Amino acid sequence: MNWNDLKYFLAVARSSSLSEAARNLHVSPSTVSRRIDALEQSLSSRLFARRQDGYDLSEAGSNLLPSAEQAEASLLWLERGAAHGETETAGVVRLVTPELLGQYLIIPQLAALQRSHPEIQLEIVTDVRPSPLTRREADIVLRLSRPTQGDYTVQRIGQLAQALYASATYLQAMGRPALSSDLAQHRLIGWDSELAYLPLARWLEDRPERPDIYMRTGNFHAQLMAVQAHLGIAALPRFAARLFNLQPVLAHEPKLLSDIWLLQQSESRRLKRVNIVADHITAIITAARDQLL
Repeated sequence: MNWNDLKYFLAVARSSSLSEAARNLHVSPSTVSRRIDALEQSLSSRLFARRQDGYDLSEAGSNLLPSAEQAEASLLWLERGAAHGETETAGVVRLVTPELLGQYLIIPQLAALQRSHPEIQLEIVTDVRPSPLTRREADIVLRLSRPTQGDYTVQRIGQLAQALYASATYLQAMGRPALSSDLAQHRLIGWDSELAYLPLARWLEDRPERPDIYMRTGNFHAQLMAVQAHLGIAALPRFAARLFNLQPVLAHEPKLLSDIWLLQQSESRRLKRVNIVADHITAIITAARDQLL
């Protein structure tokens, strides 16, 4: 088997599309198709069920996926770590963090790290979706829920408060809800169906009065912009809402508190540069305790 063919398999498995996989890999769809065919021939198995609108994993493909992701993770680890010794500080550190926490708290506080360790390069991914830990794609991961799988060490470094917020202009025009039941007369901004599993989405929508959702989005930034545009009420992290002078709604209600967990990939944890970045992020979260809560 040609191990290079695994990246083509993974690209198609994750996108369910030959053309999208080709775009992600910067090759032609015919190249992806040819490499998938070669992989299937070498394994004597059909890895995908071809459909007009995409590719679905077959049973053999589903069985191959975990092993392929492990192989990919090992190669990523070699790319990040092999060029530098464990005691060296130069090199790349890959960080995955929740969206607003990364954009509005961590990234603005990285100047001190840059000054003290200019030889460290950062790759930062900010997303509301938790990254799959089984692929070991990151050296450091920040999460708002404790993971139950993955080869990571886990440390609780703080808490994050989230609550309902609106703009002053919206509340002046629509009135300020006094009770949770009053939300039925307001426009709420929530999450699309793909993200309905998020604790914040459930906290907003699983209320006894089940308020109608006026707008649904797939990321925090869109919700933040919608609230700033006076379109409605959204559940947002306290520190981000205060940055934009948004007003708390139903302030007497208990807030949604989430623990902030710092995860370090077990192998890259041996690298000095990874520990330097992890310590700096922990210091940022610790110093921002009052903002976060």
